[in-house]
Amino acid sequence: MCKEKLIFKFESEVILMRKFTKKAISFVLISLILFCLVFIAEGADRHTPIDTVAENGMVAAAHPLAAQAGVEILKKGGNAIDAAVATAFALNAAEPNASGIGGGGFMLIRFAKTGEVVVIDYREHAPAAATKDMFASEQAKKEYWSKVGGKAVAVPGTLMGLTTALETYGTMTLAEVTAPAISIMENGFEVTETLSGMIKSNFEKIAACSDPEKIAYFSGGLPLETGDILVQPDLAKTYREILDKGIEHFYGGELGQKVVDAVQAQGGIMTIDDLKAYKPYIRKPVVGNYRGYDIYSMPPPSSGGTHLIQILNIMENFNIANMNYHGPTHVSIMAEAMKMAFADRAKYMGDPGFAKDIPIKGLTSKEYAKFLADQINIKHPKQVIPAGEPAKFEHESTSHISVVDAAGNVVALTQTINYFFGSGVIVPEVGIIMNNEMDDFSSNPDSPNAPEPGKIPLSSMSPSIIEKDGKPFMILGTPGGTRIFTAMVQIISNVVDFGMSMDEAIEAPRMHCYTSGGKAKSIRIESRIPAITAKTLRILGNEVDVKGDYDLYFGGAQGIMVIDGVMYGGGDSRRDGVAIGY
Repeated sequence: MCKEKLIFKFESEVILMRKFTKKAISFVLISLILFCLVFIAEGADRHTPIDTVAENGMVAAAHPLAAQAGVEILKKGGNAIDAAVATAFALNAAEPNASGIGGGGFMLIRFAKTGEVVVIDYREHAPAAATKDMFASEQAKKEYWSKVGGKAVAVPGTLMGLTTALETYGTMTLAEVTAPAISIMENGFEVTETLSGMIKSNFEKIAACSDPEKIAYFSGGLPLETGDILVQPDLAKTYREILDKGIEHFYGGELGQKVVDAVQAQGGIMTIDDLKAYKPYIRKPVVGNYRGYDIYSMPPPSSGGTHLIQILNIMENFNIANMNYHGPTHVSIMAEAMKMAFADRAKYMGDPGFAKDIPIKGLTSKEYAKFLADQINIKHPKQVIPAGEPAKFEHESTSHISVVDAAGNVVALTQTINYFFGSGVIVPEVGIIMNNEMDDFSSNPDSPNAPEPGKIPLSSMSPSIIEKDGKPFMILGTPGGTRIFTAMVQIISNVVDFGMSMDEAIEAPRMHCYTSGGKAKSIRIESRIPAITAKTLRILGNEVDVKGDYDLYFGGAQGIMVIDGVMYGGGDSRRDGVAIGY
Protein backbone atom coordinates (compact mmCIF):
# COMPACT_ATOMS: atom_id res chain seq x y z
CA MET A 1 0.00 0.00 0.00
CA CYS A 2 2.96 2.28 0.64
CA LYS A 3 3.84 2.15 -3.06
CA GLU A 4 0.28 3.04 -3.99
CA LYS A 5 0.33 6.02 -1.64
CA LEU A 6 3.60 7.20 -3.14
CA ILE A 7 2.23 6.93 -6.66
CA PHE A 8 -0.92 8.86 -5.80
CA LYS A 9 1.15 11.51 -4.04
CA PHE A 10 3.47 11.92 -7.01
CA GLU A 11 0.66 11.97 -9.57
CA SER A 12 -0.97 14.77 -7.61
CA GLU A 13 2.30 16.65 -7.41
CA VAL A 14 2.70 16.41 -11.18
CA ILE A 15 -0.70 18.07 -11.63
CA LEU A 16 0.29 20.89 -9.31
CA MET A 17 3.65 21.31 -11.03
CA ARG A 18 2.06 22.38 -14.31
CA LYS A 19 2.36 25.89 -12.94
CA PHE A 20 6.14 25.61 -12.69
CA THR A 21 8.79 26.26 -15.33
CA LYS A 22 10.45 23.34 -17.09
CA LYS A 23 13.56 23.95 -15.04
CA ALA A 24 11.56 23.83 -11.82
CA ILE A 25 9.78 20.69 -12.95
CA SER A 26 13.10 18.96 -13.65
CA PHE A 27 14.40 19.96 -10.24
CA VAL A 28 11.30 18.70 -8.44
CA LEU A 29 11.23 15.41 -10.37
CA ILE A 30 14.88 14.76 -9.55
CA SER A 31 14.16 15.57 -5.92
CA LEU A 32 11.23 13.16 -5.90
CA ILE A 33 13.36 10.38 -7.40
CA LEU A 34 16.08 10.96 -4.80
CA PHE A 35 13.41 10.97 -2.10
CA CYS A 36 12.12 7.61 -3.34
CA LEU A 37 15.61 6.10 -3.24
CA VAL A 38 16.24 7.36 0.28
CA PHE A 39 12.75 6.28 1.32
CA ILE A 40 13.31 2.72 0.08
CA ALA A 41 16.86 2.58 1.44
CA GLU A 42 15.69 3.49 4.91
CA GLY A 43 13.16 0.67 4.89
CA ALA A 44 9.93 2.65 4.73
CA ASP A 45 6.79 0.62 5.16
CA ARG A 46 3.07 1.09 4.62
CA HIS A 47 2.70 2.87 7.97
CA THR A 48 4.88 5.86 7.01
CA PRO A 49 2.61 8.96 6.92
CA ILE A 50 2.46 10.51 3.44
CA ASP A 51 -0.39 12.84 2.55
CA THR A 52 -1.98 12.49 -0.87
CA VAL A 53 -2.22 15.97 -2.47
CA ALA A 54 -4.71 17.14 -5.11
CA GLU A 55 -6.62 20.20 -6.31
CA ASN A 56 -9.64 18.90 -8.24
CA GLY A 57 -11.16 16.20 -6.06
CA MET A 58 -10.31 13.49 -3.57
CA VAL A 59 -11.70 10.31 -2.05
CA ALA A 60 -10.37 8.60 1.08
CA ALA A 61 -11.68 5.08 1.67
CA ALA A 62 -10.82 1.78 3.29
CA HIS A 63 -9.65 0.12 0.05
CA PRO A 64 -7.76 1.53 -2.97
CA LEU A 65 -10.23 0.06 -5.49
CA ALA A 66 -13.14 1.75 -3.75
CA ALA A 67 -11.34 5.10 -3.53
CA GLN A 68 -10.41 4.85 -7.21
CA ALA A 69 -14.05 4.14 -8.08
CA GLY A 70 -15.08 7.38 -6.41
CA VAL A 71 -12.35 9.38 -8.13
CA GLU A 72 -13.40 8.04 -11.54
CA ILE A 73 -16.94 9.25 -10.86
CA LEU A 74 -15.57 12.71 -10.01
CA LYS A 75 -13.54 12.74 -13.22
CA LYS A 76 -16.69 11.94 -15.21
CA GLY A 77 -18.40 15.03 -13.80
CA GLY A 78 -20.15 13.55 -10.80
CA ASN A 79 -20.41 15.52 -7.59
CA ALA A 80 -19.26 14.50 -4.10
CA ILE A 81 -22.53 12.68 -3.42
CA ASP A 82 -22.25 10.63 -6.62
CA ALA A 83 -18.66 9.74 -5.74
CA ALA A 84 -19.46 8.84 -2.13
CA VAL A 85 -22.30 6.54 -3.20
CA ALA A 86 -20.11 4.87 -5.84
CA THR A 87 -17.34 4.40 -3.28
CA ALA A 88 -19.78 2.92 -0.76
CA PHE A 89 -21.03 0.37 -3.27
CA ALA A 90 -17.45 -0.40 -4.34
CA LEU A 91 -16.55 -1.11 -0.70
CA ASN A 92 -19.28 -3.77 -0.72
CA ALA A 93 -17.14 -5.43 -3.38
CA ALA A 94 -13.61 -4.67 -2.17
CA GLU A 95 -14.14 -4.71 1.62
CA PRO A 96 -17.17 -7.02 1.94
CA ASN A 97 -16.22 -8.03 5.48
CA ALA A 98 -16.99 -4.54 6.83
CA SER A 99 -19.94 -3.05 4.95
CA GLY A 100 -22.50 -3.68 2.26
CA ILE A 101 -26.18 -3.63 1.39
CA GLY A 102 -26.91 -6.02 4.25
CA GLY A 103 -26.06 -3.24 6.71
CA GLY A 104 -26.66 0.44 7.41
CA GLY A 105 -24.92 3.76 7.95
CA PHE A 106 -24.89 7.53 8.22
CA MET A 107 -23.97 10.26 5.74
CA LEU A 108 -23.16 13.93 6.29
CA ILE A 109 -23.29 16.25 3.28
CA ARG A 110 -22.11 19.87 3.18
CA PHE A 111 -23.21 21.92 0.17
CA ALA A 112 -20.65 24.40 -1.13
CA LYS A 113 -23.19 27.01 -2.29
CA THR A 114 -25.06 27.36 1.00
CA GLY A 115 -22.80 25.83 3.64
CA GLU A 116 -25.79 23.78 4.82
CA VAL A 117 -25.01 20.40 6.40
CA VAL A 118 -27.60 17.61 6.23
CA VAL A 119 -27.60 14.11 7.67
CA ILE A 120 -29.00 10.97 6.06
CA ASP A 121 -29.64 8.27 8.66
CA TYR A 122 -29.92 4.84 7.06
CA ARG A 123 -29.11 2.90 10.20
CA GLU A 124 -30.70 -0.54 10.59
CA HIS A 125 -34.02 -0.91 12.49
CA ALA A 126 -35.21 -3.63 14.86
CA PRO A 127 -37.75 -6.03 13.31
CA ALA A 128 -41.40 -5.68 14.36
CA ALA A 129 -41.15 -8.88 16.42
CA ALA A 130 -38.33 -7.50 18.61
CA THR A 131 -38.89 -7.39 22.37
CA LYS A 132 -37.05 -5.59 25.16
CA ASP A 133 -35.99 -8.83 26.84
CA MET A 134 -35.06 -10.85 23.73
CA PHE A 135 -31.37 -10.93 24.67
CA ALA A 136 -31.75 -10.87 28.47
CA SER A 137 -31.85 -14.62 29.18
CA GLU A 138 -28.81 -16.66 30.12
CA GLN A 139 -29.41 -18.83 27.04
CA ALA A 140 -29.36 -15.76 24.78
CA LYS A 141 -26.08 -14.60 26.29
CA LYS A 142 -24.49 -18.05 26.29
CA GLU A 143 -25.43 -18.73 22.66
CA TYR A 144 -24.59 -15.19 21.44
CA TRP A 145 -28.03 -14.57 19.95
CA SER A 146 -27.31 -10.87 19.44
CA LYS A 147 -24.01 -11.55 17.66
CA VAL A 148 -24.31 -14.68 15.53
CA GLY A 149 -27.13 -16.03 13.38
CA GLY A 150 -30.55 -14.80 12.34
CA LYS A 151 -31.66 -13.24 15.65
CA ALA A 152 -28.73 -10.80 15.36
CA VAL A 153 -29.97 -9.37 12.06
CA ALA A 154 -31.65 -5.96 12.01
CA VAL A 155 -33.53 -4.54 9.01
CA PRO A 156 -30.84 -3.23 6.63
CA GLY A 157 -30.86 0.33 5.27
CA THR A 158 -27.74 0.82 3.13
CA LEU A 159 -29.34 0.26 -0.27
CA MET A 160 -32.22 2.64 0.41
CA GLY A 161 -30.01 5.20 2.13
CA LEU A 162 -27.51 5.40 -0.71
CA THR A 163 -30.20 5.57 -3.39
CA THR A 164 -32.01 8.28 -1.40
CA ALA A 165 -28.81 10.34 -1.28
CA LEU A 166 -28.22 9.79 -4.99
CA GLU A 167 -31.75 10.66 -6.08
CA THR A 168 -32.02 13.69 -3.78
CA TYR A 169 -28.57 15.27 -4.06
CA GLY A 170 -26.65 13.43 -6.78
CA THR A 171 -26.45 13.93 -10.53
CA MET A 172 -25.86 10.40 -11.86
CA THR A 173 -27.91 7.24 -12.24
CA LEU A 174 -27.76 4.17 -10.04
CA ALA A 175 -26.36 2.23 -13.00
CA GLU A 176 -23.49 4.70 -13.37
CA VAL A 177 -22.46 4.68 -9.71
CA THR A 178 -22.73 0.90 -9.25
CA ALA A 179 -20.75 0.10 -12.41
CA PRO A 180 -17.34 0.16 -10.65
CA ALA A 181 -18.62 -2.13 -7.87
CA ILE A 182 -20.05 -4.64 -10.33
CA SER A 183 -16.78 -4.60 -12.29
CA ILE A 184 -14.80 -5.39 -9.13
CA MET A 185 -17.20 -8.21 -8.25
CA GLU A 186 -17.12 -9.77 -11.72
CA ASN A 187 -13.44 -9.30 -12.59
CA GLY A 188 -12.08 -9.97 -9.13
CA PHE A 189 -9.15 -8.54 -7.21
CA GLU A 190 -6.25 -9.73 -5.10
CA VAL A 191 -7.12 -10.54 -1.51
CA THR A 192 -5.12 -8.34 0.84
CA GLU A 193 -3.48 -9.53 4.03
CA THR A 194 -6.14 -7.64 5.98
CA LEU A 195 -9.07 -9.29 4.19
CA SER A 196 -7.49 -12.75 4.34
CA GLY A 197 -7.00 -12.35 8.07
CA MET A 198 -10.63 -11.32 8.52
CA ILE A 199 -11.89 -14.33 6.56
CA LYS A 200 -9.77 -16.71 8.63
CA SER A 201 -10.65 -15.18 12.00
CA ASN A 202 -14.38 -15.34 11.19
CA PHE A 203 -14.38 -18.80 9.62
CA GLU A 204 -16.22 -20.51 12.49
CA LYS A 205 -18.96 -17.88 12.60
CA ILE A 206 -19.52 -17.99 8.84
CA ALA A 207 -19.42 -21.79 8.73
CA ALA A 208 -22.02 -21.96 11.52
CA CYS A 209 -24.50 -19.90 9.50
CA SER A 210 -23.57 -20.48 5.85
CA ASP A 211 -22.05 -23.13 3.60
CA PRO A 212 -18.33 -22.37 2.97
CA GLU A 213 -18.44 -24.55 -0.16
CA LYS A 214 -20.83 -22.04 -1.75
CA ILE A 215 -19.29 -18.77 -0.56
CA ALA A 216 -16.94 -16.62 -2.62
CA TYR A 217 -14.56 -16.00 0.30
CA PHE A 218 -13.58 -19.66 0.42
CA SER A 219 -11.98 -22.06 -2.05
CA GLY A 220 -12.69 -25.73 -1.54
CA GLY A 221 -14.22 -24.83 1.80
CA LEU A 222 -11.03 -23.11 2.98
CA PRO A 223 -10.47 -19.36 3.48
CA LEU A 224 -8.87 -17.44 0.64
CA GLU A 225 -5.21 -16.58 1.19
CA THR A 226 -3.38 -13.31 0.62
CA GLY A 227 -2.85 -12.90 -3.12
CA ASP A 228 -5.75 -15.15 -4.14
CA ILE A 229 -8.31 -13.62 -6.51
CA LEU A 230 -11.73 -12.92 -5.01
CA VAL A 231 -14.56 -13.03 -7.57
CA GLN A 232 -18.15 -12.49 -6.39
CA PRO A 233 -20.54 -13.55 -9.17
CA ASP A 234 -23.57 -13.98 -6.90
CA LEU A 235 -23.28 -10.45 -5.54
CA ALA A 236 -22.73 -9.03 -9.03
CA LYS A 237 -25.87 -10.82 -10.22
CA THR A 238 -27.79 -9.36 -7.28
CA TYR A 239 -26.68 -5.83 -8.15
CA ARG A 240 -27.71 -6.31 -11.78
CA GLU A 241 -31.12 -7.56 -10.66
CA ILE A 242 -31.56 -4.45 -8.50
CA LEU A 243 -30.70 -2.25 -11.49
CA ASP A 244 -33.23 -4.11 -13.61
CA LYS A 245 -36.08 -4.32 -11.08
CA GLY A 246 -35.44 -1.36 -8.76
CA ILE A 247 -34.66 -1.30 -5.06
CA GLU A 248 -38.19 -2.58 -4.41
CA HIS A 249 -36.78 -5.95 -5.50
CA PHE A 250 -34.87 -5.88 -2.19
CA TYR A 251 -37.37 -3.97 -0.06
CA GLY A 252 -40.34 -6.30 -0.45
CA GLY A 253 -39.77 -8.20 -3.69
CA GLU A 254 -38.38 -11.60 -4.64
CA LEU A 255 -34.84 -10.68 -3.61
CA GLY A 256 -36.08 -9.47 -0.25
CA GLN A 257 -37.88 -12.76 0.31
CA LYS A 258 -34.63 -14.66 -0.30
CA VAL A 259 -32.96 -12.46 2.31
CA VAL A 260 -35.77 -13.07 4.80
CA ASP A 261 -35.70 -16.84 4.17
CA ALA A 262 -31.95 -16.97 4.85
CA VAL A 263 -32.30 -14.96 8.07
CA GLN A 264 -35.25 -17.00 9.34
CA ALA A 265 -33.45 -20.26 8.51
CA GLN A 266 -30.90 -19.20 11.11
CA GLY A 267 -33.53 -18.38 13.75
CA GLY A 268 -34.13 -14.76 12.81
CA ILE A 269 -37.31 -12.73 13.28
CA MET A 270 -37.11 -10.33 10.33
CA THR A 271 -40.01 -10.54 7.85
CA ILE A 272 -40.75 -9.23 4.37
CA ASP A 273 -43.04 -6.64 5.98
CA ASP A 274 -40.06 -5.31 7.93
CA LEU A 275 -38.23 -4.72 4.66
CA LYS A 276 -41.29 -3.09 3.10
CA ALA A 277 -41.61 -0.71 6.06
CA TYR A 278 -37.99 0.49 6.08
CA LYS A 279 -37.40 4.23 5.55
CA PRO A 280 -34.30 6.39 6.12
CA TYR A 281 -34.39 9.70 8.03
CA ILE A 282 -33.12 13.15 7.13
CA ARG A 283 -31.75 14.79 10.30
CA LYS A 284 -29.84 17.86 11.45
CA PRO A 285 -26.25 17.43 12.66
CA VAL A 286 -25.06 17.96 16.20
CA VAL A 287 -22.75 21.00 16.27
CA GLY A 288 -19.82 21.93 18.49
CA ASN A 289 -16.60 23.92 18.47
CA TYR A 290 -13.05 23.02 19.48
CA ARG A 291 -10.55 25.86 19.78
CA GLY A 292 -12.15 27.82 16.95
CA TYR A 293 -12.95 24.87 14.67
CA ASP A 294 -16.66 24.16 14.09
CA ILE A 295 -17.58 20.48 14.21
CA TYR A 296 -20.63 18.98 12.50
CA SER A 297 -21.29 15.35 13.38
CA MET A 298 -23.92 12.67 13.85
CA PRO A 299 -26.90 13.25 16.17
CA PRO A 300 -28.77 10.39 17.89
CA PRO A 301 -29.38 7.54 17.21
CA SER A 302 -25.61 7.79 17.02
CA SER A 303 -23.93 8.68 20.28
CA GLY A 304 -20.72 9.41 18.39
CA GLY A 305 -21.13 13.05 17.46
CA THR A 306 -22.47 14.09 20.86
CA HIS A 307 -19.67 12.46 22.84
CA LEU A 308 -17.00 13.44 20.34
CA ILE A 309 -17.92 17.06 21.08
CA GLN A 310 -18.30 16.39 24.81
CA ILE A 311 -14.79 14.92 25.14
CA LEU A 312 -13.22 17.71 23.08
CA ASN A 313 -15.05 20.28 25.22
CA ILE A 314 -13.56 18.72 28.35
CA MET A 315 -10.08 18.68 26.79
CA GLU A 316 -10.44 22.35 25.85
CA ASN A 317 -10.10 23.18 29.55
CA PHE A 318 -6.50 21.93 29.48
CA ASN A 319 -3.44 23.20 27.62
CA ILE A 320 -3.10 20.04 25.54
CA ALA A 321 -0.67 21.56 23.03
CA ASN A 322 1.93 22.17 25.75
CA MET A 323 1.75 18.63 27.10
CA ASN A 324 4.31 15.94 26.32
CA TYR A 325 2.59 14.08 23.46
CA HIS A 326 1.34 10.74 24.78
CA GLY A 327 3.01 11.40 28.09
CA PRO A 328 1.21 10.32 31.28
CA THR A 329 -0.59 13.65 31.73
CA HIS A 330 -1.80 13.79 28.11
CA VAL A 331 -3.10 10.21 28.12
CA SER A 332 -4.64 10.59 31.60
CA ILE A 333 -6.62 13.70 30.65
CA MET A 334 -8.03 11.96 27.57
CA ALA A 335 -8.82 8.78 29.52
CA GLU A 336 -10.68 10.63 32.28
CA ALA A 337 -12.70 12.63 29.72
CA MET A 338 -13.58 9.43 27.87
CA LYS A 339 -14.76 7.72 31.07
CA MET A 340 -17.13 10.60 31.83
CA ALA A 341 -18.55 10.56 28.31
CA PHE A 342 -19.18 6.80 28.40
CA ALA A 343 -20.97 7.09 31.75
CA ASP A 344 -23.34 9.67 30.24
CA ARG A 345 -23.72 7.60 27.08
CA ALA A 346 -24.98 4.60 29.03
CA LYS A 347 -27.61 6.62 30.90
CA TYR A 348 -28.97 9.03 28.30
CA MET A 349 -28.42 7.91 24.70
CA GLY A 350 -30.83 6.02 22.46
CA ASP A 351 -33.13 6.29 19.46
CA PRO A 352 -34.70 9.81 19.59
CA GLY A 353 -37.93 8.28 18.31
CA PHE A 354 -38.21 6.39 21.60
CA ALA A 355 -36.01 8.30 24.09
CA LYS A 356 -37.65 11.72 23.93
CA ASP A 357 -35.54 13.63 26.46
CA ILE A 358 -31.94 13.12 25.38
CA PRO A 359 -30.08 16.17 26.81
CA ILE A 360 -27.96 16.89 23.72
CA LYS A 361 -27.52 20.59 24.44
CA GLY A 362 -26.39 19.86 27.97
CA LEU A 363 -24.04 17.07 26.95
CA THR A 364 -22.38 19.31 24.35
CA SER A 365 -22.33 22.52 26.39
CA LYS A 366 -19.06 24.23 27.36
CA GLU A 367 -20.39 24.81 30.89
CA TYR A 368 -21.05 21.12 31.49
CA ALA A 369 -17.61 20.26 30.11
CA LYS A 370 -16.01 22.76 32.50
CA PHE A 371 -17.94 21.20 35.38
CA LEU A 372 -16.61 17.75 34.41
CA ALA A 373 -13.06 18.98 33.74
CA ASP A 374 -12.89 20.46 37.23
CA GLN A 375 -13.42 16.96 38.64
CA ILE A 376 -10.38 15.47 36.89
CA ASN A 377 -7.42 14.65 39.11
CA ILE A 378 -4.91 12.51 37.23
CA LYS A 379 -3.17 11.56 40.50
CA HIS A 380 -6.42 9.91 41.56
CA PRO A 381 -8.04 8.42 38.43
CA LYS A 382 -11.73 7.67 38.79
CA GLN A 383 -12.62 3.99 39.16
CA VAL A 384 -16.37 4.46 39.67
CA ILE A 385 -17.96 6.98 37.33
CA PRO A 386 -21.66 7.82 37.73
CA ALA A 387 -23.44 9.64 34.93
CA GLY A 388 -23.57 13.42 35.25
CA GLU A 389 -26.59 15.72 35.11
CA PRO A 390 -26.24 17.51 31.77
CA ALA A 391 -29.88 18.69 31.80
CA LYS A 392 -28.83 21.33 34.33
CA PHE A 393 -26.70 22.86 31.59
CA GLU A 394 -29.37 22.91 28.86
CA HIS A 395 -29.70 26.23 27.00
CA GLU A 396 -31.50 27.23 23.78
CA SER A 397 -28.70 28.05 21.65
CA THR A 398 -18.66 3.73 11.68
CA SER A 399 -16.22 1.72 6.98
CA HIS A 400 -15.68 5.36 6.44
CA ILE A 401 -15.53 7.45 3.25
CA SER A 402 -14.49 11.09 2.92
CA VAL A 403 -15.05 12.95 -0.36
CA VAL A 404 -14.39 16.47 -1.64
CA ASP A 405 -15.31 17.55 -5.17
CA ALA A 406 -14.02 20.43 -7.30
CA ALA A 407 -16.97 22.64 -6.37
CA GLY A 408 -16.26 22.27 -2.66
CA ASN A 409 -19.13 19.92 -1.80
CA VAL A 410 -18.07 17.42 0.85
CA VAL A 411 -19.39 14.10 2.13
CA ALA A 412 -18.51 12.13 5.25
CA LEU A 413 -20.05 8.65 5.19
CA THR A 414 -19.72 5.77 7.64
CA GLN A 415 -21.49 2.47 7.05
CA THR A 416 -21.32 -0.96 8.61
CA ILE A 417 -22.54 -4.51 9.04
CA ASN A 418 -21.32 -4.21 12.68
CA TYR A 419 -18.86 -7.05 13.33
CA PHE A 420 -16.59 -8.27 10.54
CA PHE A 421 -18.81 -10.47 8.35
CA GLY A 422 -21.80 -9.33 10.40
CA SER A 423 -23.99 -12.12 11.75
CA GLY A 424 -22.26 -14.75 9.64
CA VAL A 425 -25.47 -15.16 7.60
CA ILE A 426 -24.63 -14.90 3.89
CA VAL A 427 -27.70 -15.20 1.67
CA PRO A 428 -27.28 -18.26 -0.61
CA GLU A 429 -26.91 -17.50 -4.34
CA VAL A 430 -27.34 -13.80 -3.51
CA GLY A 431 -24.03 -13.01 -1.83
CA ILE A 432 -25.30 -10.41 0.66
CA ILE A 433 -23.67 -10.54 4.10
CA MET A 434 -26.26 -9.73 6.76
CA ASN A 435 -25.48 -7.44 9.68
CA ASN A 436 -25.52 -8.31 13.38
CA GLU A 437 -26.66 -4.84 14.39
CA MET A 438 -29.07 -6.17 17.03
CA ASP A 439 -25.97 -6.51 19.20
CA ASP A 440 -25.85 -2.71 19.43
CA PHE A 441 -28.98 -2.83 21.59
CA SER A 442 -28.62 -3.34 25.33
CA SER A 443 -29.55 -6.73 26.78
CA ASN A 444 -30.95 -4.84 29.80
CA PRO A 445 -34.74 -4.48 29.26
CA ASP A 446 -34.75 -1.28 31.35
CA SER A 447 -32.13 0.49 29.24
CA PRO A 448 -33.16 3.37 26.94
CA ASN A 449 -31.33 1.32 24.32
CA ALA A 450 -33.30 -1.92 24.81
CA PRO A 451 -34.70 -3.46 21.60
CA GLU A 452 -38.24 -2.55 20.55
CA PRO A 453 -40.17 -2.90 17.26
CA GLY A 454 -38.83 -0.46 14.67
CA LYS A 455 -36.27 1.00 17.06
CA ILE A 456 -32.83 2.08 15.86
CA PRO A 457 -29.94 0.67 17.92
CA LEU A 458 -27.50 3.10 19.47
CA SER A 459 -24.40 3.67 17.35
CA SER A 460 -20.98 5.22 17.82
CA MET A 461 -20.47 6.10 14.16
CA SER A 462 -19.27 9.69 13.87
CA PRO A 463 -18.79 10.87 10.29
CA SER A 464 -17.80 14.50 10.77
CA ILE A 465 -17.15 17.71 8.88
CA ILE A 466 -14.90 20.28 10.54
CA GLU A 467 -14.94 23.91 9.41
CA LYS A 468 -12.54 26.78 9.96
CA ASP A 469 -13.74 30.34 9.29
CA GLY A 470 -16.88 29.02 7.59
CA LYS A 471 -15.00 26.80 5.11
CA PRO A 472 -14.50 23.02 5.07
CA PHE A 473 -11.23 22.16 6.78
CA MET A 474 -11.40 18.45 7.56
CA ILE A 475 -13.67 15.57 6.54
CA LEU A 476 -13.16 12.62 8.82
CA GLY A 477 -14.49 9.32 10.08
CA THR A 478 -13.54 5.81 11.11
CA PRO A 479 -14.99 2.38 11.88
CA GLY A 480 -14.24 0.74 15.21
CA GLY A 481 -17.36 0.40 17.35
CA THR A 482 -17.14 2.36 20.59
CA ARG A 483 -13.56 3.30 19.69
CA ILE A 484 -14.89 5.45 16.85
CA PHE A 485 -15.45 8.74 18.61
CA THR A 486 -12.44 8.33 20.90
CA ALA A 487 -10.25 7.84 17.82
CA MET A 488 -11.85 10.88 16.20
CA VAL A 489 -11.08 12.98 19.29
CA GLN A 490 -7.42 12.07 19.03
CA ILE A 491 -7.14 12.72 15.30
CA ILE A 492 -8.79 16.14 15.60
CA SER A 493 -6.56 17.03 18.57
CA ASN A 494 -3.49 15.80 16.68
CA VAL A 495 -4.23 18.34 13.95
CA VAL A 496 -5.50 21.26 16.05
CA ASP A 497 -3.25 20.94 19.12
CA PHE A 498 -0.12 19.35 17.69
CA GLY A 499 -0.10 20.65 14.10
CA MET A 500 0.02 17.26 12.40
CA SER A 501 -0.79 16.68 8.75
CA MET A 502 -3.83 14.57 7.84
CA ASP A 503 -1.98 11.30 7.40
CA GLU A 504 0.30 11.93 10.38
CA ALA A 505 -2.75 12.49 12.58
CA ILE A 506 -4.34 9.26 11.35
CA GLU A 507 -1.20 7.11 11.66
CA ALA A 508 -0.27 8.43 15.13
CA PRO A 509 -0.61 6.00 18.07
CA ARG A 510 -4.03 5.76 19.73
CA MET A 511 -5.53 5.00 23.11
CA HIS A 512 -9.02 4.23 24.38
CA CYS A 513 -10.77 4.12 27.73
CA TYR A 514 -14.41 3.57 28.67
CA THR A 515 -16.75 2.62 31.48
CA SER A 516 -19.13 -0.31 31.81
CA GLY A 517 -21.72 -0.56 34.55
CA GLY A 518 -20.36 2.66 36.01
CA LYS A 519 -16.88 1.21 36.50
CA ALA A 520 -13.72 2.25 34.68
CA LYS A 521 -12.11 -0.25 32.35
CA SER A 522 -8.43 -0.45 31.50
CA ILE A 523 -6.72 2.18 29.38
CA ARG A 524 -5.95 0.46 26.07
CA ILE A 525 -2.92 1.83 24.23
CA GLU A 526 -0.99 0.95 21.11
CA SER A 527 2.52 -0.29 21.85
CA ARG A 528 4.06 2.76 20.13
CA ILE A 529 2.97 4.91 23.08
CA PRO A 530 6.07 5.20 25.31
CA ALA A 531 6.58 2.42 27.85
CA ILE A 532 7.25 5.01 30.55
CA THR A 533 3.71 6.33 30.01
CA ALA A 534 2.21 2.89 30.58
CA LYS A 535 4.39 2.40 33.66
CA THR A 536 3.41 5.78 35.13
CA LEU A 537 -0.29 5.21 34.44
CA ARG A 538 -0.11 1.94 36.37
CA ILE A 539 1.66 3.63 39.28
CA LEU A 540 -1.18 6.18 39.38
CA GLY A 541 -3.69 3.34 39.80
CA ASN A 542 -4.82 2.68 36.23
CA GLU A 543 -5.06 -0.70 34.57
CA VAL A 544 -3.23 -0.54 31.23
CA ASP A 545 -3.68 -2.95 28.32
CA VAL A 546 -0.94 -2.64 25.69
CA LYS A 547 -2.06 -3.71 22.22
CA GLY A 548 -0.25 -4.00 18.86
CA ASP A 549 1.68 -1.17 17.23
CA TYR A 550 -0.94 -0.51 14.50
CA ASP A 551 -3.89 -2.38 15.95
CA LEU A 552 -7.19 -2.99 14.14
CA TYR A 553 -8.88 -2.51 17.51
CA PHE A 554 -8.45 1.25 17.14
CA GLY A 555 -10.32 1.55 13.83
CA GLY A 556 -9.38 2.56 10.30
CA ALA A 557 -9.79 6.30 9.78
CA GLN A 558 -10.09 8.07 6.43
CA GLY A 559 -9.67 11.83 6.26
CA ILE A 560 -9.21 14.80 3.95
CA MET A 561 -7.90 18.22 4.95
CA VAL A 562 -8.53 21.28 2.76
CA ILE A 563 -6.15 24.25 2.99
CA ASP A 564 -6.39 27.16 0.52
CA GLY A 565 -8.24 24.96 -1.97
CA VAL A 566 -5.64 22.17 -1.89
CA MET A 567 -6.70 18.76 -0.57
CA TYR A 568 -4.49 16.62 1.65
CA GLY A 569 -5.70 13.07 2.24
CA GLY A 570 -4.85 10.23 4.58
CA GLY A 571 -5.91 6.59 4.75
CA ASP A 572 -5.39 4.38 7.78
CA SER A 573 -2.78 1.66 7.38
CA ARG A 574 -4.34 -0.23 10.30
CA ARG A 575 -6.54 -1.57 7.50
CA ASP A 576 -6.17 -1.00 3.75
CA GLY A 577 -7.08 2.69 3.75
CA VAL A 578 -5.89 5.10 1.08
CA ALA A 579 -6.65 8.56 -0.26
CA ILE A 580 -6.67 9.20 -4.02
CA GLY A 581 -6.98 12.58 -5.71
CA TYR A 582 -6.49 14.24 -9.06
